[in-house]
Amino acid sequence: MPRAAKQSVVRGAGVWLLALVLTGLIAGPAAAHGFGQRFVLPLPLWLWVVGAGLTIVLTFAVMSIFVRRRRTAPGYARFDLTRLAPVTWLCRDSTIATIRVLAVAFFGLAVAAGFLGSQNPYANILPTLAWVIWWVGFAFVCALVGDLWALVNPFATVFGWAERALSPRRPFPPLARYRRRLGAWPAVALFLLFAWSELIWGTNDVPRNLATAVTLYALVTWAGMTVFGRETWLRNGETFAMAFAVLARFAPLVAGRDSAGRLRLYARPYGAGLSTEMDLRVSFLAFVLLMLATVTFDGFLETPLFQSLTNTIYSSRVMANFLFCMSELGLSDLQLIMTAALLVFPLLFFAAYWLATWAMAALTRGGHSVAHLACAFVLTLVPIAVAYHLSHYFSLLLTAGQFIIPLLSDPFGWGWDLFGARDYRVNIALVSPYVFWYGATTIIVIGHVIAVYLAHVVALREFATRRAAMLSQVPMVVLMVAYTMISLWILAQPVVG
Repeated sequence: MPRAAKQSVVRGAGVWLLALVLTGLIAGPAAAHGFGQRFVLPLPLWLWVVGAGLTIVLTFAVMSIFVRRRRTAPGYARFDLTRLAPVTWLCRDSTIATIRVLAVAFFGLAVAAGFLGSQNPYANILPTLAWVIWWVGFAFVCALVGDLWALVNPFATVFGWAERALSPRRPFPPLARYRRRLGAWPAVALFLLFAWSELIWGTNDVPRNLATAVTLYALVTWAGMTVFGRETWLRNGETFAMAFAVLARFAPLVAGRDSAGRLRLYARPYGAGLSTEMDLRVSFLAFVLLMLATVTFDGFLETPLFQSLTNTIYSSRVMANFLFCMSELGLSDLQLIMTAALLVFPLLFFAAYWLATWAMAALTRGGHSVAHLACAFVLTLVPIAVAYHLSHYFSLLLTAGQFIIPLLSDPFGWGWDLFGARDYRVNIALVSPYVFWYGATTIIVIGHVIAVYLAHVVALREFATRRAAMLSQVPMVVLMVAYTMISLWILAQPVVG
């Protein structure tokens, strides 16, 4: 193994060890959110919040002392797993094709169940499969293992089949050139629409409605691929391909093609894919911040503070009249308030991040524009997005995810028992509130510690002097400390509604 690779492994192990040690320093317990009940822990919440913030500051201090090397290229260790016989078999074209056929068949079954099966959300496989197993579970797998969605994406697979059937010699020629200024804005718009459907759409668990939404998204995706080309749309417009790819940059497994065109699977340290130099656009920056903002918004919706804000709006005559006028859109007052909040929340995140990078540029005076710095550092926020997704949805996956067991036996809700599991009883006590709180807190702090490390590495690459790199990190650390404290505060709130 090259020396640089060995050093990378040591540094990566050091970051994880530091994270675990530091989270241990603030271990001790507050009141809590995310598991449907309120309980009191021995230590007041402010000790947790302040302790977590101090952990991030201490991490920055440790990094500034021990991480000094300036890297201009990715120097992490990478092991070719394809040398192993089972992985070689997994990477065969025939194996990949079989997996994709099964994925498309399962996708078709789920959509058919939505249209034709029982419309009871608890008796139909589609709602649980879409909202819990796919959106939550796939995000976990992509972040902690590798980009599974790139392997099984049914939209890309079906379009690829159509291309080979109708144009065997070459892919469909694009009908229009994808203009660079469009960037990833189509994916941003679609992700915002998806977030609205997840958090605000009142009937998003009705199987037929969900199946209709999935079908419409498939048609939009195939239209985009037809007009601009399959790969171009996957990179810029297929919002889930982009979201899972962003999370997978944190993962230890990455696939690639060798010089002979053969598929290879590589192992790398966690987070290594986030420190590579890339030509990123503001639209990609907006996409990452939107991912971070929406999962935080999901937690904020369940807090007493949001309930208090809605009550204040209801008590205002001006706002009440405005909501009455807007009710022509077919949304309830609460849905209108939540929609407005969903639009404002990402803007607040964008403003906070832009302010931090503006301060970074002002402090360093190194000739970098605010836009350049904002794009250069945005991937360092991905560990925070991963951590908040894991901490926010972990209990949901373990509890609601169990519904998939009986639903696999009876996907349409027609009384089948294909695998003898229809009578399975869900165990909602798998995760105690205390375990959830300790686990969620640890995950959030570890995510921020890794983000601080990655931001430090990027700063050493972007700035000519170590002093400038250190100065640049002050606004970023302030931002990360603030977000850590806000995240823990949200998790500590009792659930409302």
